[in-house]
Amino acid sequence: MSRYRHKLSEAIGGTVFTLKRKGDYRLQLARTLKKPGQYKVELYLFTPHEERFSSRTLTEQQFFFNSLEHRFGLLGLPDKDRIGKAGSAFALLSPHYEIMYGSWLFQYRASVDRLRQQIQNAELTADPLKRALRLIQNFSQRLRQSTPEQSNQQRYFRLVDVYFSWHAEQFLLECKTLEGFSELDQELKDAIQEFLQLEYSHRREMKYLVDFRGTPTRVWNRMNLYLRLLEFPVVLRSKVTELGAGTRKLVKAASTMFVMSLFTYLLFNLRDDHQQLSLALLLGIALIYALRDVLRDDIIDSATNWLRKDKPRWKLRLLMPYTSKLLALQKAWLDYRKRPELSQQIIDCTDKWTTTIEERQIICYRSVLNLDKTSLEQNQIQERISLNCEELCEMIQATRNKLFAWEDPDDLTSTVQAHPIEKQHDYNLLLVCSDLDQGYATAQRWRLRLGTNGIAQCESKKSHWPTPEEQQRRTRLQRLSGYFRKN
Repeated sequence: MSRYRHKLSEAIGGTVFTLKRKGDYRLQLARTLKKPGQYKVELYLFTPHEERFSSRTLTEQQFFFNSLEHRFGLLGLPDKDRIGKAGSAFALLSPHYEIMYGSWLFQYRASVDRLRQQIQNAELTADPLKRALRLIQNFSQRLRQSTPEQSNQQRYFRLVDVYFSWHAEQFLLECKTLEGFSELDQELKDAIQEFLQLEYSHRREMKYLVDFRGTPTRVWNRMNLYLRLLEFPVVLRSKVTELGAGTRKLVKAASTMFVMSLFTYLLFNLRDDHQQLSLALLLGIALIYALRDVLRDDIIDSATNWLRKDKPRWKLRLLMPYTSKLLALQKAWLDYRKRPELSQQIIDCTDKWTTTIEERQIICYRSVLNLDKTSLEQNQIQERISLNCEELCEMIQATRNKLFAWEDPDDLTSTVQAHPIEKQHDYNLLLVCSDLDQGYATAQRWRLRLGTNGIAQCESKKSHWPTPEEQQRRTRLQRLSGYFRKN
């Protein structure tokens, strides 16, 4: 599998998403919501498939629940906006204790992930590594300055402390393996080594060493389990309601009423004409019922989709952990479209980098989130969109083709080598974000290259999205043209 590449996302203003690799098949897009208001996200996945990819191959509902995950978590407020821990009475009680410490941990992880991306996208320098070490040391002091007394809080504190110790060690050990680490200042390298030694002493003192024993795979899986347990108090619960069930029932009742009315009308006409039942009449009635059963589902689906066009398909109520207090409302759309069915702004944007084949399928996901002021009084919200490409990779047919070449291209007497060829599919991922009070939208684009074994390459690309000034100019022109059309 080729090396995973990720550049800083190109966007014009606004809060951009950062992209992170999560395993062989998953990608995660994340950003922080700091202000109340309405947030709209549109995700377009341009596939290379034509007739092979449809709702029969992978239904929209399967893609929404299996391949796409849109989650929200509590991050906590920055230090400058937070009251002191000693003055926080709610911190002494559960579940506020778990929510507060969990939000601290995930705010710390988000900051470390941003520094990791800076280090990976450029050559290793002392400045981001110093900031990362300072961040780790400050969080260590903040976390361990007091120990809870309640037993359930002690268990949660132990999980946080163990996971933080492991996460910090993994980050620093990863930096030690990067090219250019040996050329850094000796003082910085000594500070990193001193911190690692202090962490080992802390583990031995707190009897944490048993959590770090076992094979690398077992330790990794154990820490992932700890992370899921730590996520529980800070991840918002989503209660999903599928919309359109009433419309579908009405369409189903209307279709049944139409067929039965037609059948009743036919029987009454036959009785008035004094005709007797015959084999041909019975076959005709049976044919009507057969056509009804064959076309019923397609007619109901088509009529329901037409009536619910551009209406949300799911409604999600985001609830606070433990208390189940309503924090935000989210509406979601997901459908498969072809390029001519997209909005004109999306078509104009994609003219420069997508193919002109009109039959290629595009997975379209839209989300509208409404955040109240009360949602952000004690916490910031982290928004995460995870895309699982495993089912898309399974659609790639394996090939046995080989490329034959000389071992030395300049020596035609050298041995011949056979290179197996892996079939790959290229996808374009376009993410469009707009805030209600912003007045314009921002866009980011990545090119995904999928193989049979997962994501082979992910690279940030220019989206060719119009600037805020161009969008405002276009909006004014649309208003003028609409005014003249009315008059």
